[in-house]
Amino acid sequence: MQTMKRYTILSLFSLLSSCWLMGQPYIIKRLGIEQGLSNNYVVSITQDKQGFLWFATEEGLNKFDGIRFITYYKNDPSKNAQSITGNELNQVYADPERPIIWIATQRNGLNAYNYQTQTFTAYQNDPQDPHSLITNDVTDIAPSSQHANGLWISTYYRGIDYLDINTGKFTHYNKKTLPALKSEQTWTVLDGADGNLYIGHVDSGFSILSLKDRKIKNFQHDTKSPTSLPGNEVSSILKDSYGNIWLGTDGGLALYDANNQGFITFQQNQSDKYGTLSSRIFSIKQLKNNKLWIASELNGIAILDLKQSHFLSPKQITFEFIRERDDNRSLSNASIRYVFQDSFDNVWLGTWGGGINFISSEPPLFTSIDYSPIPNNDSSLNNKIASSICTDNQGLLWIGTDGGGINVFENGKRIAIYKKETGELQSNSVQGSFRDSKGNLWFGTFQGSISLYNPQTKTFRSINPMGKANLDVRTFYEDKQHRIWIGCSEGIFVYDPDKMEVIQHYHTGNSELHGNLIRSITQDEKGRFWIGTFGDGIGIYTPNFHLTQKFIQREGFCSNTINQIVQDRKKRMWVATGDGLVCFPSSQDLKHNTYQRKDGLANTYIQAITEDQQGNIWFSSNKGIGCYATKKDCFYHYGHSDNIPAGNFMRGSVTESTDGAIYFGSINGICCFTPNIAMSEIQIPPVVIAEMKIFERLGTQENSEALVALTEKKEMELTHDQNTFSLTFNVQNYSLANQMEYTYMLKGLENSWYTVNENNSVTFRNILPGNMSS
Repeated sequence: MQTMKRYTILSLFSLLSSCWLMGQPYIIKRLGIEQGLSNNYVVSITQDKQGFLWFATEEGLNKFDGIRFITYYKNDPSKNAQSITGNELNQVYADPERPIIWIATQRNGLNAYNYQTQTFTAYQNDPQDPHSLITNDVTDIAPSSQHANGLWISTYYRGIDYLDINTGKFTHYNKKTLPALKSEQTWTVLDGADGNLYIGHVDSGFSILSLKDRKIKNFQHDTKSPTSLPGNEVSSILKDSYGNIWLGTDGGLALYDANNQGFITFQQNQSDKYGTLSSRIFSIKQLKNNKLWIASELNGIAILDLKQSHFLSPKQITFEFIRERDDNRSLSNASIRYVFQDSFDNVWLGTWGGGINFISSEPPLFTSIDYSPIPNNDSSLNNKIASSICTDNQGLLWIGTDGGGINVFENGKRIAIYKKETGELQSNSVQGSFRDSKGNLWFGTFQGSISLYNPQTKTFRSINPMGKANLDVRTFYEDKQHRIWIGCSEGIFVYDPDKMEVIQHYHTGNSELHGNLIRSITQDEKGRFWIGTFGDGIGIYTPNFHLTQKFIQREGFCSNTINQIVQDRKKRMWVATGDGLVCFPSSQDLKHNTYQRKDGLANTYIQAITEDQQGNIWFSSNKGIGCYATKKDCFYHYGHSDNIPAGNFMRGSVTESTDGAIYFGSINGICCFTPNIAMSEIQIPPVVIAEMKIFERLGTQENSEALVALTEKKEMELTHDQNTFSLTFNVQNYSLANQMEYTYMLKGLENSWYTVNENNSVTFRNILPGNMSS
């Protein structure tokens, strides 16, 4: 047995060293008072048997039904006559056996809320009853490992109480009954299921109480001992699946070493300027993937992977951190009070002042690279508008901005900025980006002509066609002879990279070019050039550049604004226009199809187009991103609710990485996604009717309403005058909340399906008597 225990502790040091990730894989959604939460200081989280989340705050209890927060306050007139005894809370715990939420208040005792009967039971100190709660200052609630009818209650002033739920009687564990107890001031308690009770004190360290012989061991911080407890205030205790006891203290994280009666501590690693576990630890939770999530004060979340393969010393172990920043990959507040993983594997974080932070277990359909005004925030862009984008041969992302120059990203981290001020560019407004077949990068700017980047020498060179240094360059194309075609405000320049000179200039004054404001250039399989312009439609030219056909608005084409033209693997030509998505299915007869709102498009101003590895066509518009699923012959739309950046996307700003990820540039940064994830089928969870609201009439006015929880009921019988009511429903996996669309039918009234527009609620008015089902 001792050997096994030694192994479990030593196994800690087989942790894989995880590096600090600036571009974290977590997308964080924030919920606070703006969404109906009673208070942004969230101290505890739990989930009941019905799947609903409960949040304890500094002011009020909150139930989250997947759509909205239902609040519970002391003396709340909107609820039953019974109510919670206090608004300032410390802990909530969902009883696994009963429909009860146990609530620890800061000064008003223990509450039990029965969510089936919607009634509160209060447990408070009664000086005349020796079996009542010892004090009303309740700090923590923990289940008994031996008895399903027992709870351990820690208190701030009077030690530990054990509650027999069946009898309602409390048994006291304090200095009167346990003289050896170091202190009666306790923050937390844990039943270790090993015959021991583990106690975290307010200022007297950590105690282990043997429930069998009532012997107590106490451990405190000793500045002279490196293996002592790092701090005397113990706020959190966790026993992991390997049997290890972890402690969160005011001096950092500690692991209890039972063999040596000491502690392994994790102080700041001096080689990691970002990471420290020396601050106060409030919550430690082991998630289902065997990772410890450690909530701290001012240092966010630290993550320790318990999957083990190599033995490391504590000084070699590094942690992954999630910190406070101003983007959707970061926390809303640096102080985290609680970590909770729900039954769907989503993670909920209670913050001190920043409300709730939600991290979905589902891979995000879309992520983004956003702008940040903070100069050193290297996970963000230095300018909001991503006007052009391309990747290099190493997979780095080169983002041209409208005013911030070029931002270079690697694995979500910005590694370089190139600007006019540092000599690489002639203008900071980068309107076109392109990688040629040799790996060189071409950047077209507004009023600054061209900057060419050589990846071998890692240097930029300015190109001013025919001495013109103030061109507005918008697009590039490499033809079959590896010449670079440059579309700009003065037509097209054809550049020979070997000779390093312009060999041809096409414009309306010296050629058949039908317009000078060039926005897109491409060749089809016959070698013909398709030229898209701003204001003059499309022109198709022979390989010798003779105009053969035009598509313009006055001759029936949908728009003269051409933002991009691409050819897919089926040799179809796709055109992004100002009034629809156009497809030329064949280059033989040049007939075309125009797709607009009637065909399923959410917006007809198409900005950029690309093809994924499965042959689907993706396009950006002024209202999100669309996809034409080739095999299904239908359109999908993704908007702001899918985490798409709000506002317009940018003309021709799109690229695809070697692994198939697609990046679209917008006026609010970069939208990134993996097409197979965005197009994947999700398993539809069951819909839960969360609430029924019955409107009762007095006279001719609706002046009374009654709430009925329906989660445990299969049917409801209403009186004849209860003929107006509403139903609220949702799916309880919050990660899918924005991906669901609901329809309903009230059988017996109308046999038709109706779509719910908003709020996941529907109201039925003046229903006739009879049997009906929804």
